This record gives sequence, C-alpha cells and structure tokens, in this order.
Amino acid sequence: MRYYTVNEAFQLLKNYKITSHKESVRRWLREGIIKGTSPRSRKEGWTIQENDLMDFIRSRMPDEGFSDSFNTTNVLKEKEQSRIRTEMWWELVRKNIFEYFIEVKKTQVRACVEHIGYSKTFEDYVWKSIKQNKRGYATPRIPYLLEAFLFDGRRILMDKNYENKDEQIIFAVLEYLRQQKVNKKNNY
Repeated sequence: MRYYTVNEAFQLLKNYKITSHKESVRRWLREGIIKGTSPRSRKEGWTIQENDLMDFIRSRMPDEGFSDSFNTTNVLKEKEQSRIRTEMWWELVRKNIFEYFIEVKKTQVRACVEHIGYSKTFEDYVWKSIKQNKRGYATPRIPYLLEAFLFDGRRILMDKNYENKDEQIIFAVLEYLRQQKVNKKNNY
C-alpha cells in the first residue's frame, strides 16, 4: 500500500482541481475529512493511505470526472517525463542549440507592460533586465527551444495564453521579473 505526504496529496488534488491550497489538505486531515495518520512530530508530517486519498477524491468529483485509470502512477509518469524533457532541453542549450530567437524591441516591452497595466518604473526595470541579456548582440535577443526560452541563465516556459511567439516570451519574461521583484521585497 502506498502512502502520501501532504505535498504529494496536494499535487494530486491540485491536478484534479479540488484545491489550490496546501493548507486545505492539512485542515481536511485535522478535521478527519481525509483519513490520515497524524504526525508524531511537526517534522514528520501527516501520511495518507492511497485508498483513503482516492476515496476522498471520488467523493469530491462528479461521477464522470473521476476515472480509476487516471491514477497516481500517471501523475508520477508525467512528472518524470517533465523532468526528462527539462534535462534534454538543458543538454541542447549547453551545446548552444536553439530553435531560433526573438529580437526584443523597447516598443514591444512597452506595449506588453501597458497591456497588463504595470507601471512605467516596472517597464524601465524590464527593459534594463532584457538589455543585460543581449548575449553579445547589439539588439537584445532571447533564444528559444520548443516550449521554453533561456533568460537570465534560467529555463522559462513560454506563456501559451498568447498566439504570437514574441508575446509568449515577453509576457513570460514580465511575469518572471515581477516574481523576482516580489521575492526581493519579501526577503527584506
């Protein structure tokens, strides 16, 4: 019998769109809504039997929405495939193999920042960050490969909410830099 930690259970419940908060899982465990073994120590954490977790998921899903064929092994396979894809992506990037690149212009950045409604200060911050990632060219370039691109030494997934490849990359850069700013503020 397989046992789940709170983090593993949360990922599964998130995949089924039952909750988007890990604390909900802990609350359901404390209240006995999800059957689990209470922790002996805070460090140890809760454990949940697979059958108990699947029973809870079935109780929260419409009959046609839950299929026993989609079980935890599928979720784990998807994670493993994602990890392998990421490793392969990095292997190609280390060899400087890219699908292509976009040349970023300040007018594009301005349009995207205005579209989201961010400030002029943030626009300046984004443009300064993009210019630092020129990779030796006069015009800032962001190389991409498949569903991700290389920026600031990191692999960032494109924002698939946009049709145009330039927008997919620029909006993802905006979100990445916004998160960077938020994290810096929280660390002070």
